This record gives sequence, C-alpha cells and structure tokens, in this order.
Amino acid sequence: IICVPTPIRYELENKPDLRFIEAAISEMAPLLESGNLVMLESTVPVGTIDFIETKLMEKGVDTSSINIAYCPERVLPGNIMFEMVNNDRIIGGINTRSTMAAAEVYGMICKGSIFETTAKTAELCKLAENSFRDINIAFSNELSLICDKEKIDVTSLINLANKHPRVDILNPGIGVGGHCIPVDPWFLISNYPEYSALINTARSVNTAKTEWVID
Repeated sequence: IICVPTPIRYELENKPDLRFIEAAISEMAPLLESGNLVMLESTVPVGTIDFIETKLMEKGVDTSSINIAYCPERVLPGNIMFEMVNNDRIIGGINTRSTMAAAEVYGMICKGSIFETTAKTAELCKLAENSFRDINIAFSNELSLICDKEKIDVTSLINLANKHPRVDILNPGIGVGGHCIPVDPWFLISNYPEYSALINTARSVNTAKTEWVID
C-alpha cells in the first residue's frame, strides 16, 4: 500500500509532484512476485495508476501477473482510526481482477461500503470530492466579502439563507486550510486547464481571502 506525499510544485505552475510515488515504485519493483497487489492511496492526477503500471513494466515487472489498484484515503486528521474502518471506500483497478483483489483486502478491515469502479474513476472521485469543498467554501468566502462591503453580519445572513430547504451554505473562513483542499484542485487544473475555469476561480478566491484577512 503506497501512501506518500503528492505535493504541488508551485514553482512549476502548480504541477503535481509524483517523485515520491516514483521512488516507492523503484523500491518495491525488485520485490514484487506473481499474485501481489500494489495499492495506491495518495491523492494523484487522473491516469497515475496507468503511470505506475508503465513504470513497473520499465523496471522489468510482469504487470500481467500482479494486481494494481487505487483506493483514495478518506480520513479526517484526529479521527483517522475510526474513519479508516468505518468510511465508505472507492476502489478502482487496472482491470476487473485487480479491482476485486483490492476490494477483498479492504473488505477485511472496512465496515463501510466498498464501491468498485475503474482506476481513473476512483482517481477523479477523490479530486472531485475536495474540489467540491473548495468551490463551496469559495462561495461562502465571497459572500463574506460582500457582507463586509455592505456592513451585514455574514453569519446571520447564512443562517437565514440556510432556512431554505435546499440551501446549505458553508461558513466562511480565512481561506482554505488542511492538507487536501488547498492542493487537490490543482491536479485537475493542471491536467484540464480548458475545463476547470470554475475550479481555478475557487482557488483564486480562497487564496485571495487569506490575503484579504491579513490586510
């Protein structure tokens, strides 16, 4: 199970940095045997599982004899052990056999439901989850700026708006924190710049909100 950092290279136009994954692959390649399962949990760009398979093949591994799959981690720092067991998990392999092998392993420890899909779908699912949060936080942060301009209490405004049965506005903050939400949208922006205008705008809004609070 590979769970290593996948930071953003801000000096390289916010490109994902997969060096730690490559290092892990290089270390494990000589040890792999037929029937082994290689799992990745790190948040990655779409297509990284295919990248791993290619790298293993370049190192002489017969990838047709092993299983390779992706299962993004879904844990909240401070509550990791509980959520590791009880959260639903998304699993996608390079083929059906790999997906089933991974689901069997995670089924040993997970009380939450396990949903089987393709590797690319699983990779995109994690990015979609955190980008969704980033966009929604950006909306509440923009509301806070508008409220400040009009001298309106943003907390009261959001409480009133959330009285609508189909509205659930999040609370604004000083931007976006944590390990994942400020980083993961860049994986989509980097790979799909022509299709990620809203995601990119949310990143800009939340970064600017931090600067606004500091000012």
